[in-house]
Amino acid sequence: MISITPDQITPPMMALFDPTHPTMPRAFNVLEGVTRGQILVDHADRPSWAAARENAFGTLYLGGQCNAPLLDSLLTYFRSIGDVGLGCWLDSELNDILPPAPDYDGRTLYFTEHAPRHRELLNARLPTGYSITPRNADLVKQSADYQMNLDSLGSIDSILHHTLGFVVLYEDQLVCEASTGAPTHGRIEIGVNTAEAHRRRGLAAMACAHLIEACKEKGYSTWWDCAKQNTASANLARKLGFENEREYRYVWWAQMAT
Repeated sequence: MISITPDQITPPMMALFDPTHPTMPRAFNVLEGVTRGQILVDHADRPSWAAARENAFGTLYLGGQCNAPLLDSLLTYFRSIGDVGLGCWLDSELNDILPPAPDYDGRTLYFTEHAPRHRELLNARLPTGYSITPRNADLVKQSADYQMNLDSLGSIDSILHHTLGFVVLYEDQLVCEASTGAPTHGRIEIGVNTAEAHRRRGLAAMACAHLIEACKEKGYSTWWDCAKQNTASANLARKLGFENEREYRYVWWAQMAT
């Protein structure tokens, strides 16, 4: 195995990764050096496989030929760095070579298309005391995902440069945040987080609607990903117009103790 940096990625290496694989845009962000992660290949000149792990979620993406011994070796290597997750379609051959007894084994929903049903929410009225505004540097620091985004993108300036966000404030406190990942190949991921005490008021839907519209204005197509058991997130995605819903398996292993 050879560890390489994004500036060493070649077209044959990039071509090993299937763009239809679940959440593959995140892998391309690592491969292109936009977000932080690790990249391994077998050969620099004639690669038959490559692997990329993102820092943000620890998800591992495989490209090219993979067998059980190679997967075991990759998991051992990456689990020495941190947690490792792996997603695959339910009918993928990868299911047959996954090591037994992961720390988590569940189902996730991947929405890859969007119809503009969010627009009816753009003029919806917020409850009394709430306001919505684009995210700035000070609000980034208040984000529940601040440390994860910092680990992924490196700085506040980079977060603001590569991602978009809208927040809902209540008495000047951030109570709901809709934000994106970094765009790649014209696609960008949408996510939202609402403080528990402020849920079921429609805040997430309105914040996401403004965010989706901002993404559209920049020419990005949006996508959504959430755990199957997170019915609130899945229902919100459908309400906002996300379509082409497909279920996949997501397994996860904790970092190995040193």
